[in-house]
Amino acid sequence: MDPSSGAPMPSVSRAVGHAFDHTTRILFKPFDLSKWFVMGFSAFLAKLGGGFPSSFNIPRGPGDSPAASELSQGLDWVQGHLVLVIGIALLVLLVAAVIGTVLAWLASRGDFMLLDNIVRNRAEIAEPWKAYRHPANRLFAYRIAVGVALLLFILVLLCIGLGVSWPMIREGALEQLWKPALLLLPLLLLGICFFSLYLMVLRDFGMPLMYLRGCAPGEAMRVFRRELLPGHLGTFVLFYLLKIGLGIGAGILVVMAGCLTCCIGFLPYLSSVLTLPVTVFFRCYALDLLAQIDEGWRLLPLQEPGLPE
Repeated sequence: MDPSSGAPMPSVSRAVGHAFDHTTRILFKPFDLSKWFVMGFSAFLAKLGGGFPSSFNIPRGPGDSPAASELSQGLDWVQGHLVLVIGIALLVLLVAAVIGTVLAWLASRGDFMLLDNIVRNRAEIAEPWKAYRHPANRLFAYRIAVGVALLLFILVLLCIGLGVSWPMIREGALEQLWKPALLLLPLLLLGICFFSLYLMVLRDFGMPLMYLRGCAPGEAMRVFRRELLPGHLGTFVLFYLLKIGLGIGAGILVVMAGCLTCCIGFLPYLSSVLTLPVTVFFRCYALDLLAQIDEGWRLLPLQEPGLPE
């Protein structure tokens, strides 16, 4: 119990049970295949945001190896065709930026559509698409700003790493590259983890606060930091640790389901329909914890676990 209010302390395990009940209520009571396909479309849009690099390959080898010789020749070719290389790189970056921007915009619209459908227990596309255009665009712009900040962080580290490593590369001392990598790679991974966690908190808790208050994403994150995080840091740590564990289990089930459907379940839109219970569960998981911390933030109906609405 919370000693100050007499209310039960927030519990991630209780949030799991409630999320399961809400998922059952929304998707199976009654089961409506057309509802699944409509909600699955909003879930499909919400998953278009993309991700972050997960691995980094560092070339290594003795200075007199064939790899070192080939690398040296490659560097000489790049220097001789520097304008062409820069032009191609800029073109690739421009195309990738345009595609990524469009997908991020669609994902922000889809996030609000899916949240509204879950909260109202309905399957609509056109109405939430129009009704939440403004907050979705604000969310999109904020995500782009966070992505640009991450990109600048990575570029700074890469420039530092290139400046430190360039003499080693020119001399063919590739076996020494582990030294700057040992320093910079942990910083890069920590930075990516920080930005990834920030975006997860934005989706799990910032966006529902935007939905409730009609505030901007930055203000929603400040509300989270001022009103929700104090006194509940351990709860949120457990929330994400459990979410990672549940996500691993859900991923295994998704792969099994895709294989059992002869890989049809791996097709983009159909996979969103097939895995809709997983998507709805994780959204309800965050929404229930939010309501446990403060009843004023409740978006899902209050009900006893295992009982219909």
